[in-house]
Amino acid sequence: MPMFYSNKARGFFPGAMRAAYEAAGTWPADGVEVTLDDEAMLRDAISTGATIRKKSGGKWDITAPPPPPFAVLAVPFLASVRQTRDAILNRLAGIGFAAMASGDAATAQAVATARTCLLDITVCPGVAAAQDIESLQVAVSAEFARIADTLSGEARRAFDDAGTAAPQ
Repeated sequence: MPMFYSNKARGFFPGAMRAAYEAAGTWPADGVEVTLDDEAMLRDAISTGATIRKKSGGKWDITAPPPPPFAVLAVPFLASVRQTRDAILNRLAGIGFAAMASGDAATAQAVATARTCLLDITVCPGVAAAQDIESLQVAVSAEFARIADTLSGEARRAFDDAGTAAPQ
């Protein structure tokens, strides 16, 4: 049974149903008969969002779709950074309150400063300058490490417990 492909519809039409399609007025004007191999290749191209053109001489020209923009790729990573940040912020809040209650002004101030930096972690200059996922990951890790380096003891462990693996 012959199969026809319409690039305009980006779909396949069985030749055995041509009369029914024509009766309904839905047979594609650009439909071309394709082999089983071409059908498989075209279905794969459609599923990946590739651009498909029929060249002169009957050959197919398939162009892969462009990669998604960096901003789209960064969204899920930055969401996970915010979750990690929130876990650290919660832990530091408790540590800061305990430091205030015990009169440890230096620790309370260090925790408050670290919390402020954490709130800005997704918009700090190094992170904002990243142009690809790899550099974004490096920038975020460096910023977590920089903030952790300003703390000591239990406050610093908040970063390790949250999975940022801040160096000790």
